Amino acid sequence: MSDIGSDSQVSPSALIKNIVEGLFSYNTVKRKRILEFYFFEDASLSSPIMSTEGVLNIQYVYTVWQTMNRTEPMIDNIVFDGHTAVIHLTQTISPYILPSLIQLKIPAITTLHFKETEKDSGLLKIYKQEDSWTLEGLLQSVPLVSFWYDHVLRLVMGKLVTATGDLLDAAIQQAEKMTLRGQEIQRIGRELAIENMEKLDEYKYDLHENYMKGIKNWRESCTLDEFDYYQHVTHSTSSSSFPIKESLHDTRPYHLIVEDVD
Repeated sequence: MSDIGSDSQVSPSALIKNIVEGLFSYNTVKRKRILEFYFFEDASLSSPIMSTEGVLNIQYVYTVWQTMNRTEPMIDNIVFDGHTAVIHLTQTISPYILPSLIQLKIPAITTLHFKETEKDSGLLKIYKQEDSWTLEGLLQSVPLVSFWYDHVLRLVMGKLVTATGDLLDAAIQQAEKMTLRGQEIQRIGRELAIENMEKLDEYKYDLHENYMKGIKNWRESCTLDEFDYYQHVTHSTSSSSFPIKESLHDTRPYHLIVEDVD
């Protein structure tokens, strides 16, 4: 983890704990040792209100921070994955110029980023430190503000968010119903269109069949009329020829009657 021989026999978890405790310790000698041996010379430190680079400047920041707090930060939890250490701690803001009764406890998170000093060396040092505070922690650190935050703001915001969610949920359900209704209307319209097309096809087929039957009946009617007319003409011709034949074969003598003319 470091280039200090005495630390080579220490487990990584124990070594990280020693580094964190020494870094936040109010023992200036111990803190200076941690900064010199476990930080790169150009390491950086950043927080919501400031940022700086260089081990010496980081040491100055810790000196100022110590003057603003009568007690050391309380380390709550440390998580290390081999390259990053996340420390959950509670800072107690209590400047020396104010009465000791005035204290603000602020939850904070410090993240230490490690990297190898040289490629494949296996020795890790800190090249970046990031401090962060949560809004909830800052609000709850002030007594009056924390009461207002817990009993007024959060309750009002909870009711506001739930009421908004209720309206949005009703709007979403209504939109879903309208969508389903629209899909149902489209389905019914499509089925009606298909049904009408089928009926139209049937109507066209029936119309064609009726037309063909009409043509057939008309042709049959015309043929029967022509046949009746032909029979009538033939019968009439045959009836008028009989007297002619009889007159041609009649051998009876004709008598000429002459009236006397005075």
